[in-house]
Amino acid sequence: MRSALKFRSNQFKSIREDTYASMDDFQKLFAKEMTDLFRLALHLTAGAEKAERCLILAMRECLANSAVSKEWALTWARRTVVRNAIRLVLGTGNATPNDIKSEAGPDFRLPSSEYRIEALRDSLAILTLPQFDRLVFVICVLEHYSVPDCALLLKRPPKDINDACVRAINWVISAEERHRNESYTALSASPLVARCNGVGELDGSCGSLLD
Repeated sequence: MRSALKFRSNQFKSIREDTYASMDDFQKLFAKEMTDLFRLALHLTAGAEKAERCLILAMRECLANSAVSKEWALTWARRTVVRNAIRLVLGTGNATPNDIKSEAGPDFRLPSSEYRIEALRDSLAILTLPQFDRLVFVICVLEHYSVPDCALLLKRPPKDINDACVRAINWVISAEERHRNESYTALSASPLVARCNGVGELDGSCGSLLD
């Protein structure tokens, strides 16, 4: 009887080890995904110190959890980073910042643009967003949470989430377009481009890069 119980116990332990992420699994996961997880924390918090603190808290929480399947370990880790970032940024009060004054319609529509949202993942403009809009943008647009799920995380009505999404997308895309135009203007004004356009040299030659 005892041997049978011991066999079942060992069998259950083996199944659990194969199914659930261990402390060692999470340590390896954070080491492997550190760059992406820090980028996520930085986008959410807009500060290196807060991002680092967020990662430490998220790692501790994951290491203390023994009921996460290996298959969902990365998803759980990213979600833990999101939750801790919300706590660090908003604290106990989730009030909308005073610098958010614009209003958007009730429908969530992406503004017309040649930009794909995925191309904005590394945009520095994300860090300049008001904190509530930034959190919504990262959670909904970059992390692909639904509006209702984001509303639950931020403890706000879905309409507030929806409006913040529209504001944030408009702001980030506009900032990227301004940056692109400024870069094009600067490139057009460079001596090499001017010479290639016949402005500096009359012989029509672009010259050498070593000139």
